[in-house]
Amino acid sequence: MLPEKVYRYLLIDLESAPDVLGKILETVTNPSVYDRRPDPERFTLREVLAHLADWDAVFLGRLKQTRDDENPTLVGIDEGQVALDNDYAHADPAASLERYKASRAELAAFLKALSPAQWERSGSHTELGPITISDHAVLIAVHDGYHRQQVVEWLKSDF
Repeated sequence: MLPEKVYRYLLIDLESAPDVLGKILETVTNPSVYDRRPDPERFTLREVLAHLADWDAVFLGRLKQTRDDENPTLVGIDEGQVALDNDYAHADPAASLERYKASRAELAAFLKALSPAQWERSGSHTELGPITISDHAVLIAVHDGYHRQQVVEWLKSDF
C-alpha cells in the first residue's frame, strides 16, 4: 500500500497529464509534425494522441473489473491492432486531445471515489501478472510519462 501522500501526488499526476501534454503540443506550429515518424517502431504524434485517448477506456474498464470482481483476468490488448482498427493514422489531434482530457477526468474521478481497501484489490493481467488497482494507477502514470517523453523527443528531432 502506498503512503497517503503518494496517492495524492499520483492522482494529481494522472489528472494533469492531458493538460501537460496539451501545453507541450502548443509548440507545434507545423501540422506535418504530427505525422513524422523518427522511429518506425513507434507511434507518430497523431497516433500517440489517439492511443492515449483510447487507452483510458481500456484502463478504466480494467480498474472497474478489478474493483467489482474477485481476482479478475485482465486481458492484454494488441495496441498496434487497435491503432489500425481505429485508424490512428488519420485521427484529428485536437479531437484526440479533447477525448483524452474527458476520459482522464472520468478515470481520475473513479480513482478518487475508491476506498483504501479497494485500491488494494487485485486482478491478474495476462501479460503483466498480478496487479492491484494501486499498481494499475502507477502503470497509467508511467504510461503517460513514456508517451510524453516520446512527444518531446519527436519535437526535438531534426530528421
